Amino acid sequence: MNEYVSRVGNSKYTIKFSESNSVFVNGSKFEYSLKKISTTNYVISINKKSLLCSVIENKNSSFEININGNSFRVKSHSLIADKAEELIKDIEKTASVGIIVKAPMPGLILKIKKQNGDNVERGETVMILEAMKMENEIRAPISGKIFFNSIKEGSGIEKNTKLFEIL
Repeated sequence: MNEYVSRVGNSKYTIKFSESNSVFVNGSKFEYSLKKISTTNYVISINKKSLLCSVIENKNSSFEININGNSFRVKSHSLIADKAEELIKDIEKTASVGIIVKAPMPGLILKIKKQNGDNVERGETVMILEAMKMENEIRAPISGKIFFNSIKEGSGIEKNTKLFEIL
């Protein structure tokens, strides 16, 4: 089944095409057929009702669609691309208010490479955590100013211990 997410204004539609001529829109099933009549014009039949449709593709999965004289701007992605876009938006929201980084596992803080209040770039190594005789780099997930809790080199920590915050 091919799955897509389309947005028209503030409305979101989950669209799933099945192997037969069926489409599910937000869980409701419709029978359809599609006939191309020119490079941008189609006749689409949905539940035996025919509609004249023209589609102009803009950029970035954005389309201008005209159905029986009514125009719509539609942004459409695969389900996976839509989930990735939502995740990026969530990360950007989180980045604007800061983020707390916690220990992914218990271990020993071997080295802290930054000072309280330093600027840090996304992906930059902030500290080295030794766990199970392996050295693990703890990197900054976002750029910003770094603030440490009471963590010091040589400290033993448990999983989910707050290591630092980036604002």
